[in-house]
Amino acid sequence: GASSSSSSSSSAAAAAAASRYRQQSMILVPMDAKGITIKRPLHVFGYDDAPHGHAEVVFNNVRVRKENMLLGEGRGFEIAQGRLGPGRIHHCMRLIGMAERALEMMVHRVQLRTTFKVPIATHGGVEQAIAMSRIEIDQCRLLTMQAAEMIDRVGNKLARQQVAMIKVAAPLMATKVIDRAIQAFGGMGVCQDTFLAYMWTGARTLRLADGPDEVHMKTIAKLEQRIQRAKL
Repeated sequence: GASSSSSSSSSAAAAAAASRYRQQSMILVPMDAKGITIKRPLHVFGYDDAPHGHAEVVFNNVRVRKENMLLGEGRGFEIAQGRLGPGRIHHCMRLIGMAERALEMMVHRVQLRTTFKVPIATHGGVEQAIAMSRIEIDQCRLLTMQAAEMIDRVGNKLARQQVAMIKVAAPLMATKVIDRAIQAFGGMGVCQDTFLAYMWTGARTLRLADGPDEVHMKTIAKLEQRIQRAKL
C-alpha cells in the first residue's frame, strides 16, 4: 500500500515535470509571411547594428504551414537547451579573444603614450592593470576549456554548473580588461578611432544574452548546495 502510493506519487511528479518542458514549440517563419511588420532596428548602447542586429518585430495573426515546426510539437525547450551549452562556450571563446586583443592594444599604447615625460607603461598602476588582465584572461580560458571538455565527456546536462560559471565569469572579465585598455587610450578609447568601445558594448550585452548573470549564479548555487548536501 504505502510503497505503491509513493511510487504513484513519484510517477505523477515526474510526468508533471516532463510536461513543463514540453509546452513550447519552435517554428520557422518566412520574413515575407503575411502579418509580419519590422517596425525599427534597435540600437545597442547607441550603436546601430542593422541589418544584422536586433529589431522590433510585430506578428499580427501570422500563419505558417505545420511543416515549419522544428523537430516536433512541444520540443522547443529541448532545442533551446541543446544549443545553449555549446552556444555559451562559443560566446566565452569570443570574449576571451576580445580581451586578448584589448590587452594587446593596451600594451602597445602604454609604450607610446607619455605623461610627465615618461611612457605610462612605467607607472605602477598601468603595470598592475596589465598583470591583472593577463591573470583574469588565463583564468577564464582554463575555466572555459574545462567546461568544453566536460560537455564532450559527460554532456551538456552534467556540465551545466561549469557552463554557468564561464557565462558569468567571461563577460565580467572581458568588460574589465577592455575598460582598462580604454583607460590607457584616454579619450581615444571611447571614440570611433579604436574599436574598444564597440567591444566593451558587445561584452556588456553578453551579461544578458543567453540568460542574465543572476540566473546563472542561481544555477551555480543550487548545484553547489546539492553537491555539498550529498557529502553529509
